[in-house]
Amino acid sequence: MNVIESITKATPFLEKHGVTSPRLNAEVLLGYILGIGRLEIYTGFDRPLSDDEAGRLRLLLIRRASGYPLQYMTREVGFRTAVLEVRPGVFIPRPETEVLVEKALEVLPDRAVEVLDMGTGCGNIAVCVALERRDARVTAIDNDWLPVELCGRNAARNGVEGAVRALEGDLFEPLKTGREFDAIISNPPYVPMDKWESLPLEVRGFEPMEALVAGGDGLDVIRRIIRGAPGHLKEGGWLLLEVDETQAERVVPLLSSPPRGDNTGGGAWTNAEYFRDLAGRPRVVRARLAGAVES
Repeated sequence: MNVIESITKATPFLEKHGVTSPRLNAEVLLGYILGIGRLEIYTGFDRPLSDDEAGRLRLLLIRRASGYPLQYMTREVGFRTAVLEVRPGVFIPRPETEVLVEKALEVLPDRAVEVLDMGTGCGNIAVCVALERRDARVTAIDNDWLPVELCGRNAARNGVEGAVRALEGDLFEPLKTGREFDAIISNPPYVPMDKWESLPLEVRGFEPMEALVAGGDGLDVIRRIIRGAPGHLKEGGWLLLEVDETQAERVVPLLSSPPRGDNTGGGAWTNAEYFRDLAGRPRVVRARLAGAVES
């Protein structure tokens, strides 16, 4: 069996098992086994597969048909300007999060900046901000050692290890006291608990629940970030959050009044608004911290 015959055979098998974009999945898996890109698959379409290669492809196709994420199989994902390593136990970046990065880059001051990536996962936000703003220093926080380690590896892989520091801890806990950041960016857990079972098997069966679910209404972590952010943002600094498409109109009001709690002493939120992703869904909320208010 040659390259093109294997793709032709694999595609209907994946389609039968409900895999989205079955031909693309087959191409990626075959390219992974052969160590070639998709273009090379078609320029070398008549290359025969060895028995070992064909056997490995069959095993990967069976695993993919069971719902196991493609990115965990190939151990990498593309995100904006970066190629990132991903591992089981760490949330896989989604294309809609690219809008979150875009909206952050729009408002960063035209000078050297300090940025906080809250809940970094594999470091996709931190790495891309550092890549696209070479005058940025990014602090990336996650509450587990594996994503912290992975973020560091991905920064090195993309040549920005000097601009990204990864810390382990619960939200703002690892940080010093003080308002040091020009922007806080977060793609936090936001799935309501009662929606967990309705998520696709590919998500709920294999990705970490703690990276997705946040209480009864999905806003537990978002509320904590909003409360804590003023204590770490400079005056005029920005907070950007990815949210579920059903939550944007509930989160904006949380950013339309003076911050409370956590002894922040911060100023009032202003410019609170939401933005839609490429599919037209409201997914990114952004607000600015104005000057200090009287306590």
